[in-house]
Amino acid sequence: MPRSVTLLLAALVTPALLVAQRPFGGGLEVQGYPAGGIFTAQLEAGLGARWALQVSGGVNLTDRRDFGEHDDEEGEGGGGGIALRYHPRGPGRGWFVGARADLWRLSIDWTDPGRSGNTKVTVLQPTGLAGYRFPVGGGMVLDLSAALGAEINVRTNGEDVGDGAIVLVGVALRSGR
Repeated sequence: MPRSVTLLLAALVTPALLVAQRPFGGGLEVQGYPAGGIFTAQLEAGLGARWALQVSGGVNLTDRRDFGEHDDEEGEGGGGGIALRYHPRGPGRGWFVGARADLWRLSIDWTDPGRSGNTKVTVLQPTGLAGYRFPVGGGMVLDLSAALGAEINVRTNGEDVGDGAIVLVGVALRSGR
C-alpha cells in the first residue's frame, strides 16, 4: 500500500479507535463478486450502542476474463479498508447497514490476441452495504452481507485495465462485542 494511503488510513482510524466505547471484536470475512474474491481479517470497535467501526486487511484475487479492457485479465494484490456500520438493534444480532472504502494494490496480467502484459493498479473501492448478524454461540457471530459500489482505478502503471460497478456478497465469522 502506498505510504500516503497508509498515513491517511491511520489518520482516519486512530481517533475513532481512541474514543471507542465498547470492546474490540475481530474476525475473518470472505466476499465474492462476479470476477473474484476478497479475503480479509478485521477488527471491529464499538462507537456507542449502535455504531461500529471496522478496519480490515487482506487479499483480493481477481479473474475478470473479458470483463475488463483486455480479452483476459487476472491478478491479485493486497490492501485494506475501513467501514462504518449502524446496527439498529445493537451489535449482537439483526440487520445492519453501512459504508465501506477499501484500497487495493493489484498486479493484473492481461492478454489480447498476439500480445500480453502486466499492469500495476491502485483501486479505490467505495461501497454501501447491508446485512444481517446471527449469534452462533461461544461469543461468536455470523454476518451475511451484500454490498454495491464501484471499483475506481486511481493509479495505473501500464495499460488500462477494467474498473466500474461492483456487487459483493459476503460472509464473516467474528467474535461478538
